[in-house]
Amino acid sequence: MKYQIIEKSWSKRREVDQSKQVENIEFVDFEKKHNHFCKMQVLYTDGTKDSLISRVIFNEIKKHWSVDGMHVAVRLLD
Repeated sequence: MKYQIIEKSWSKRREVDQSKQVENIEFVDFEKKHNHFCKMQVLYTDGTKDSLISRVIFNEIKKHWSVDGMHVAVRLLD
């Protein structure tokens, strides 16, 4: 599955850790269904891993799918 990482603007509220960049993302129990919950397994370049509960979202206006895990969000590319 191809995706594009959506940059979050956390720097308004806190300092951004530039050393922790996303290297790879895998989805568990993913379904292309609006408001479906799945797990997002995130691997960072420093070797750490996160397992995020994520929500699948379909944007009716822009006609695209995204998966939002709060800390990491991606736009799915067809």
